[in-house]
Amino acid sequence: MSKPSSKPPAHPGAAVLVIAGMSLTLAAALQLMGLSGRLDALFAAWFAGMGIGGEFHDAPASLVWCWTVPLVFGLSAAMLGSRRNWRRAVLWTTTLILTLAWIPIFALAGFRAPAAMPLLALAWCGLWTMIYAARHQEPDEGEN
Repeated sequence: MSKPSSKPPAHPGAAVLVIAGMSLTLAAALQLMGLSGRLDALFAAWFAGMGIGGEFHDAPASLVWCWTVPLVFGLSAAMLGSRRNWRRAVLWTTTLILTLAWIPIFALAGFRAPAAMPLLALAWCGLWTMIYAARHQEPDEGEN
């Protein structure tokens, strides 16, 4: 017999939509205000110090959004579907590292990858998904 939980039941579908939607809204607002451009300039300066020379072209913005939108929704859904906080942290960290790995991969192709906006969206998404998961029942927590 399972003990009653003091945490409210989770609504993962609604939580994924709200958390991912707000993360993407925040990222779009920061991009429109130009704050992500400043962070991208810091990334570009850091990368220029690595010694890869040549002329770089800006990567298309649609490509960045085509990566960010499904990844934010997928991260939120995967984290809410996982049962332990350490598993959620591994998922969150892995997506941040994969997104940060764009910079050298795109540079090899001759593109300057804007990674600040996706990183901000994923960081915000992961943070609020962790908070939501900590305050609500985990998957299968209420079952025998």
